[in-house]
Amino acid sequence: MTTIVEITVVGNSGKSNSDIDMAFKEIERIDRLMNVYSEDSEISRINNKAGIETVKVSEDTINVLTLALNLANKTEGALDITIAPLINLWGFGDDKHEIPPNDIIAKTIKFVDYTRLKLNSQENTVFLHEKGMKIDVSGIAKGYAVDRAIQILKERGVKNFLVNAGGDIYASGKPPGKDFWTIGIRHPRDSSKLLGVLKLKDKAVATSGDYENYFEVDGVRYCHILNPRTGFPVTDIMSATIIADTTAEADALATAIFPMGADKGMKMAEEMPGVEVIIVTGLDERNMKILKSSGIGEVIPAEFNMECNR
Repeated sequence: MTTIVEITVVGNSGKSNSDIDMAFKEIERIDRLMNVYSEDSEISRINNKAGIETVKVSEDTINVLTLALNLANKTEGALDITIAPLINLWGFGDDKHEIPPNDIIAKTIKFVDYTRLKLNSQENTVFLHEKGMKIDVSGIAKGYAVDRAIQILKERGVKNFLVNAGGDIYASGKPPGKDFWTIGIRHPRDSSKLLGVLKLKDKAVATSGDYENYFEVDGVRYCHILNPRTGFPVTDIMSATIIADTTAEADALATAIFPMGADKGMKMAEEMPGVEVIIVTGLDERNMKILKSSGIGEVIPAEFNMECNR
């Protein structure tokens, strides 16, 4: 998953190391199934057989793909895991960044259509309908791996813990002497600052930002989060933080907010049970604006740097 994963367990004495080991093994198992950069993964097998034949996969891969398609429908296609050809075209898959010609973008975008990904959950088979189509579950599989680790820890009787996979976080129970886990939200233009802090208990949080993977040409920032409808990077949102009941959902929706836009993204969050959102709009710190759903500060205790609200 090209990230650092940290697991913190409290109040579990001598069992902690073995509990954590089992959780890490589960994360590694999910990574082997869904790593798009490994030719042996189930995701790569699906991509290699696009337009040729169905591929038998594990229940975990079916679970992730089913959730991805459900969220694609909820976000009106803003979350589209068939966007891989565009990601590769812009060089975000191999760090060979470039601005593609418009006609090449137009040709490539024809391979992006989540409705042409067909699942058979009874037989655990997957079929991509056309050669050249590819899926990339990076924006949801990391969260799913965290959720699987959570399940392992809870099955082993662990109640108070924190799992952090590169910013995809689940906070279970509480740390010693406190009622909540305190999670910082990074300032999208100054990594030495916090935008604010959230206080979480039995909740997941994930942030997507235009600062995570980007390149600049003539002073214009091109980030790795692409709009599947236009084929171009999103430019008017700096970061989106989602609080949800599952890490997979938080992970996926934090990415989907970008192509949805702030207004639609906020409306979606307000309508989804258990979901809250913080969206930072603008191009730079001078015109940055923080938008928060109604539960932030109410359902979810939170504090923000007031200087960032100007």
